[in-house]
Amino acid sequence: MKASELLIRSFVLTLLLDCQVTLADVFKMSCNVEGSIEQQDDKKLPPVKVVVEIQSIGKNIFINLIGPKLYEMRISSLSTDKFQGKNLTNAEHLGVSSKNVENAQMSEIVIGREKIYLKAYRDTLKAGALVRVNFQGPCALP
Repeated sequence: MKASELLIRSFVLTLLLDCQVTLADVFKMSCNVEGSIEQQDDKKLPPVKVVVEIQSIGKNIFINLIGPKLYEMRISSLSTDKFQGKNLTNAEHLGVSSKNVENAQMSEIVIGREKIYLKAYRDTLKAGALVRVNFQGPCALP
């Protein structure tokens, strides 16, 4: 091994050992939600169970909903060149909204603090048309 490679490896190892890397814990809970599609006369969707994953990194909140395709979401309060995120958290609820800069599709998740209740919506293409899927329901803490 060359001296320069040894020097680089030892420098990188020193940096890794000196850095305090902290990963934010992910909080998970399940919610039983019912949905509807606004543009289809509030057509009701069958009730489903979704898993909510909440993570806070710095001043940004990341929320994932895991479940059937119409309900799946991954949004954050982080703003980038592709998404405009907003933290909606206040004394009554934890929440995040996000807008896709390219296609203007919006998503929002709000979770009530006192009554653990999820309310959310997401814009999606269904049969070639942009529709808003709304859903809400109670959640159970782990």
